[in-house]
Amino acid sequence: MPGKFQISFPVRYQDTDSRLRATPTALVGIMQEAGILHSEAVGRGIDYLRSRHLSWMIVQTRAKIQKPPLWRTRVRVSTWPSEMGRLLSRREFVLSGEGEQPFLVATTLWAFMNTQRRRVTRVPAEIGNAYPVFEERALDGPFRRPAPCANPRAEKSFDIRHLDIDFNKHVNNLRYLDWMLETLPDEIWEEFGICELNIRYQQETGPTGTVRAYSVEIPTDDEQRRFAHEIRLGDSGDPIAVAETAWAPMEI
Repeated sequence: MPGKFQISFPVRYQDTDSRLRATPTALVGIMQEAGILHSEAVGRGIDYLRSRHLSWMIVQTRAKIQKPPLWRTRVRVSTWPSEMGRLLSRREFVLSGEGEQPFLVATTLWAFMNTQRRRVTRVPAEIGNAYPVFEERALDGPFRRPAPCANPRAEKSFDIRHLDIDFNKHVNNLRYLDWMLETLPDEIWEEFGICELNIRYQQETGPTGTVRAYSVEIPTDDEQRRFAHEIRLGDSGDPIAVAETAWAPMEI
């Protein structure tokens, strides 16, 4: 049986923040790219799925970040399916560098979609069987819901742009995370680094309209700072994504 899929990417300048650290969105983007390239490697990539009106859709990402890699760091990615269900599947990620401690470990939940009907559908055997499945978890635990964003203290509005839309004709999941993080206080970006991420996507969004991003700080008993986030459609107010992030003091 083939092994886990492995690939490496450099942290580019445009992937970094004001302290040359890879941004949370860049880290999730590296995971997304590795997962797509794994599908290409087993012959079940974008062209294969598009011709059959099928696609994988991310449902939830849970990640723990030890320390974001810096600009020009070469990030090694190891990824593998740990479950291949009929409707939902689980994929693991480990992002590492030269040291023994990984930069990031994550587990992700995916739904298989019929893109014509915009509905979840069963994973065909010719797709599910193409991937070697390893039961090992990069990050244990259930996919719990993020903390509710009750009585938000910060909010911003964003227009959905053409460049926010991916080949599935909906807003790319990376944009939701970008919008959420834009509501954080300035000192978070200056003095802290992300150490936990739990984001759940509830509804897809089309190529027009506006969204509103909300956040509120969750009290903690330690030096970390934790936030609940939510994205809502601007016209209806329907929730489309929720998240919880944790940030630790960090010096670079």
